[in-house]
Amino acid sequence: MPEFSVMLFDGKCVFCNGAVNFALEREQQPLLRFAALQSEVGQELLRHHRLPTRDFRTFVIIRNGRAFTRFEAAVQLGYLIGGKWARLAKVLDLLVPDLIGNPVYSLLWPLRKVFGAHDQCLLPSPQLRARLLPGGDRFPGDSPSATDAA
Repeated sequence: MPEFSVMLFDGKCVFCNGAVNFALEREQQPLLRFAALQSEVGQELLRHHRLPTRDFRTFVIIRNGRAFTRFEAAVQLGYLIGGKWARLAKVLDLLVPDLIGNPVYSLLWPLRKVFGAHDQCLLPSPQLRARLLPGGDRFPGDSPSATDAA
Protein backbone atom coordinates (compact mmCIF):
# COMPACT_ATOMS: atom_id res chain seq x y z
CA MET A 1 0.00 0.00 0.00
CA PRO A 2 1.13 3.59 -0.62
CA GLU A 3 3.53 5.41 1.75
CA PHE A 4 1.89 8.80 1.08
CA SER A 5 -1.57 9.87 2.18
CA VAL A 6 -4.54 9.21 -0.08
CA MET A 7 -7.90 10.96 -0.42
CA LEU A 8 -10.66 8.75 -1.83
CA PHE A 9 -13.56 10.88 -3.05
CA ASP A 10 -16.90 10.38 -4.79
CA GLY A 11 -15.90 10.90 -8.42
CA LYS A 12 -19.50 11.55 -9.47
CA CYS A 13 -20.12 14.30 -6.92
CA VAL A 14 -19.58 17.94 -7.91
CA PHE A 15 -19.07 19.02 -4.28
CA CYS A 16 -16.55 16.23 -3.67
CA ASN A 17 -14.57 17.19 -6.77
CA GLY A 18 -14.61 20.75 -5.43
CA ALA A 19 -13.16 19.46 -2.15
CA VAL A 20 -10.33 17.80 -4.08
CA ASN A 21 -9.60 21.06 -5.92
CA PHE A 22 -9.75 22.92 -2.58
CA ALA A 23 -7.07 20.57 -1.19
CA LEU A 24 -4.92 20.81 -4.34
CA GLU A 25 -4.99 24.62 -4.31
CA ARG A 26 -4.20 25.00 -0.60
CA GLU A 27 -1.88 22.12 0.21
CA GLN A 28 1.40 23.45 1.67
CA GLN A 29 3.32 20.35 0.50
CA PRO A 30 2.17 17.75 -2.03
CA LEU A 31 1.38 15.05 0.55
CA LEU A 32 -1.84 13.76 -0.98
CA ARG A 33 -2.60 11.41 -3.82
CA PHE A 34 -6.17 10.98 -5.03
CA ALA A 35 -8.52 8.34 -6.39
CA ALA A 36 -12.25 8.13 -6.94
CA LEU A 37 -14.06 5.81 -4.53
CA GLN A 38 -15.59 4.12 -7.59
CA SER A 39 -12.25 3.52 -9.33
CA GLU A 40 -10.50 0.16 -9.39
CA VAL A 41 -7.76 1.35 -7.03
CA GLY A 42 -10.32 3.11 -4.82
CA GLN A 43 -12.33 -0.10 -4.52
CA GLU A 44 -9.17 -2.06 -3.74
CA LEU A 45 -8.20 0.37 -0.96
CA LEU A 46 -11.74 0.31 0.47
CA ARG A 47 -11.68 -3.51 0.58
CA HIS A 48 -8.19 -3.48 2.14
CA HIS A 49 -9.45 -1.22 4.95
CA ARG A 50 -12.75 -3.15 5.26
CA LEU A 51 -14.87 -0.18 4.25
CA PRO A 52 -18.08 -0.27 2.16
CA THR A 53 -17.49 -0.41 -1.59
CA ARG A 54 -20.94 1.01 -2.48
CA ASP A 55 -23.44 3.50 -1.15
CA PHE A 56 -20.72 5.93 -0.12
CA ARG A 57 -21.45 8.04 2.94
CA THR A 58 -18.04 9.65 3.33
CA PHE A 59 -14.80 10.50 1.66
CA VAL A 60 -11.78 8.63 3.02
CA ILE A 61 -8.30 9.73 4.04
CA ILE A 62 -5.69 7.00 4.27
CA ARG A 63 -2.75 8.16 6.35
CA ASN A 64 0.02 6.12 7.99
CA GLY A 65 -1.76 2.90 7.08
CA ARG A 66 -5.03 3.92 8.75
CA ALA A 67 -8.30 4.83 7.05
CA PHE A 68 -10.22 7.82 8.40
CA THR A 69 -13.85 8.46 7.50
CA ARG A 70 -16.48 11.16 8.08
CA PHE A 71 -15.48 13.83 10.62
CA GLU A 72 -12.09 12.22 11.28
CA ALA A 73 -11.33 12.31 7.54
CA ALA A 74 -12.17 16.03 7.40
CA VAL A 75 -9.86 16.71 10.36
CA GLN A 76 -7.06 14.66 8.78
CA LEU A 77 -7.51 16.53 5.50
CA GLY A 78 -6.99 19.80 7.39
CA TYR A 79 -3.77 18.47 8.90
CA LEU A 80 -2.55 17.33 5.48
CA ILE A 81 -3.35 20.64 3.76
CA GLY A 82 -1.32 22.46 6.41
CA GLY A 83 -1.15 26.12 7.39
CA LYS A 84 -4.29 27.64 8.87
CA TRP A 85 -6.23 24.50 7.90
CA ALA A 86 -3.97 22.39 10.11
CA ARG A 87 -4.54 24.83 12.98
CA LEU A 88 -8.31 24.59 12.46
CA ALA A 89 -8.03 20.78 12.34
CA LYS A 90 -6.16 20.79 15.64
CA VAL A 91 -8.84 22.93 17.28
CA LEU A 92 -11.61 20.67 15.96
CA ASP A 93 -9.65 17.59 16.98
CA LEU A 94 -9.30 18.92 20.55
CA LEU A 95 -12.77 20.42 21.01
CA VAL A 96 -15.14 18.20 19.02
CA PRO A 97 -15.22 14.53 19.96
CA ASP A 98 -15.89 12.04 17.15
CA LEU A 99 -19.05 11.10 19.04
CA ILE A 100 -20.42 14.53 18.06
CA GLY A 101 -18.45 15.22 14.86
CA ASN A 102 -19.40 11.99 13.07
CA PRO A 103 -23.20 12.37 13.47
CA VAL A 104 -23.00 16.03 12.36
CA TYR A 105 -20.94 14.95 9.33
CA SER A 106 -23.50 12.24 8.55
CA LEU A 107 -26.32 14.79 8.67
CA LEU A 108 -24.48 17.12 6.27
CA TRP A 109 -23.23 14.42 3.83
CA PRO A 110 -26.53 14.09 1.86
CA LEU A 111 -26.49 17.86 1.23
CA ARG A 112 -23.53 17.43 -1.15
CA LYS A 113 -26.03 16.35 -3.83
CA VAL A 114 -27.44 19.91 -3.80
CA PHE A 115 -24.32 20.90 -5.75
CA GLY A 116 -25.06 18.27 -8.39
CA ALA A 117 -24.00 14.80 -9.39
CA HIS A 118 -22.94 13.10 -12.60
CA ASP A 119 -23.64 9.64 -14.02
CA GLN A 120 -19.93 9.11 -14.47
CA CYS A 121 -16.68 10.37 -13.03
CA LEU A 122 -15.76 13.93 -13.96
CA LEU A 123 -12.65 14.40 -16.08
CA PRO A 124 -9.75 15.32 -13.81
CA SER A 125 -7.92 18.60 -14.26
CA PRO A 126 -4.25 18.35 -15.34
CA GLN A 127 -3.25 19.25 -11.77
CA LEU A 128 -5.34 16.41 -10.34
CA ARG A 129 -4.34 13.96 -13.07
CA ALA A 130 -0.69 14.39 -12.05
CA ARG A 131 -1.57 13.37 -8.47
CA LEU A 132 -3.99 10.49 -9.18
CA LEU A 133 -3.03 7.01 -8.11
CA PRO A 134 -2.63 4.77 -11.18
CA GLY A 135 -6.18 3.80 -12.17
CA GLY A 136 -7.62 6.38 -9.75
CA ASP A 137 -9.90 7.78 -12.45
CA ARG A 138 -10.80 4.45 -14.05
CA PHE A 139 -13.90 2.48 -13.15
CA PRO A 140 -14.07 -1.30 -13.50
CA GLY A 141 -14.69 -2.12 -17.15
CA ASP A 142 -13.10 1.09 -18.49
CA SER A 143 -10.17 0.95 -20.86
CA PRO A 144 -6.77 2.03 -19.46
CA SER A 145 -6.34 5.81 -19.14
CA ALA A 146 -3.53 7.93 -20.52
CA THR A 147 -2.21 8.26 -16.94
CA ASP A 148 -1.65 4.50 -16.73
CA ALA A 149 0.22 4.42 -20.04
CA ALA A 150 2.71 7.06 -18.90
